[in-house]
Order: sequence, then C-alpha cells, then structure tokens
Amino acid sequence: MFPTFAGVESRMGFSIPAWYRPVDIRYLRSLVAGSLRKNFRETVKDLVPELASLVASGFSKKLRFKLHILSRDGEYRATYELPEDYAPGASVEIELSRLFASLKLPQHDYLVIAVMSRGRMDGFRSSPASYSMTYVDQDNVAIYRTGAFARPLNEGRLKAHVGFTGINPKIIATSDIVSSVMLINHSSDPEYAHAARPTSKLIREDGEQIEGDFGEIPPLGAREVSVVDMFGSRVFDFLKPFGGRGTTVTTCTGMTLASLHLQRTNDNRRTLLGIEHSRPAHMNLAGILQH
Repeated sequence: MFPTFAGVESRMGFSIPAWYRPVDIRYLRSLVAGSLRKNFRETVKDLVPELASLVASGFSKKLRFKLHILSRDGEYRATYELPEDYAPGASVEIELSRLFASLKLPQHDYLVIAVMSRGRMDGFRSSPASYSMTYVDQDNVAIYRTGAFARPLNEGRLKAHVGFTGINPKIIATSDIVSSVMLINHSSDPEYAHAARPTSKLIREDGEQIEGDFGEIPPLGAREVSVVDMFGSRVFDFLKPFGGRGTTVTTCTGMTLASLHLQRTNDNRRTLLGIEHSRPAHMNLAGILQH
C-alpha cells in the first residue's frame, strides 16, 4: 500500500527475486501443518483455496499484478490490472500519475494497493517482491522501498495483533524543515472497518517529552500529520536546544499500521524533500526504551 501526492510525479517500481518459487515441499508441509492446528471449518476455509489456487496456476512461477486505487479516506476509486505476467528476476516501473490520468481520476492524494496473484506465508520467503516508490517534482527526488507480504494484516479471524509502535528518530522542526509522520491503516481483509486512533510522544535527547494527538485514521486509509500539527507551535522551542531534532514514538493497541517518515520544507509549498519507510533497528528501539 503506497501513498501518492497530488502535483508530484509518482513512480512505482517492483522486482521479483530470481529465487522465488510459488511452492515447494517445505512450504506445502508448513501450510498443511499450520492449517491442521485449527478447527476443521477454519482448515477448509484457509487450506482449500490456497491449494486450489496453486493447481489453477499450474504451479507457475509467474506473477500477475492488480493495482487498486483508494482515496486517503479508504474509499475505492479504480482498479488497473497489469497486462503482462512477470517471472522471477523481472522488474518494472509504472508512472502512476499517467495511469491516474488514463483512468480519468482527478489530481488528488491517493493510496495504491498492489495485489499479486500469489505469495508465500513461510518466513522470509513471504516477501516475493520488492517495491520502490519514487516521487519527483521540479526540484527534488524522494525514494523509499518496502516489501510485499503474504500474511494476515489486521484480520482478527486469522491473527490478532497486540499493537503497533512506530519510532521515527529523525524528526526535525526548524525554520527550514518540518517533519511529518504518515500512518496507513491497512488490512488483508477487504471488509476491514476499524478506525485507528494512535497516540504520539516527542522525545528530546535529554529524555524530556511532550504528548500529542495524531488523530483518527479511517479503515484502509492514511493520514499524514506534521509535528507542528501534532504537538503545536511549541515544538520549535522544545527542540531548539537540540538543533531542532528529536524522536517520535507513536503507538496504537490492537492493530498494526504502516509508518512513513517525511521531511518537508517549512513554507507554503511544503515541498517533499525525503521519505522513508520507518523500520528502526533493535539498537534504536533499545535506546528509546532506556529513557
């Protein structure tokens, strides 16, 4: 699930690892064993469609892709199916701004869900493709990458999530740059209908912190909030002794969220200078928890 921004050229690229296989003996074993741990009804509901899909595809290594376009509020707008199948080792880039124009969608901020024809749910091989998003305007280029996953997300029938903690250790609030956090309330269930209400803290290097309101994120939607909107104009004075830098910790119980960290100019244009997928290392997490 990827965001696009009105007035900014958005390019989605993906590549499929050369090692990718839709199935092998080890995967079939783990699939059957996992299903048999459930009751009979759940086993039939989960295992039969998976095996039927494998047979229907002829165990083909090639993948097909669909793009579902949603508003930032999670409302469906359009679907586009890529005309080709892609084998392991393939890569492609799609200019989403042109695609939106061809689908007669107005210039707005959107979310794009890329759905593959199949995946694997066993460990590290659950990511059969690597995605990148590139955003280009007249002055800047911003890029981030992420993986594709074949696993339940916010789907209580299959997996209950304890909660979400998003850490952004590169927050900036100065006269030139203001950071923002984007959270995506995603799910593998098309009928997902739960809004997210995360809370945020801004922590300085000396351990002092202030709390802010992130706001509500609609189901299958996204929300981008600047640290000024989250914590108020006091954020500049709060971070000034530390060069305008700090760390946000955003939490939400009972569900998992996708987190992006953005840097924008502190002016009327709010030009996108940088974007990254928030994946803090364990050492970063340990450092935060020590405060």
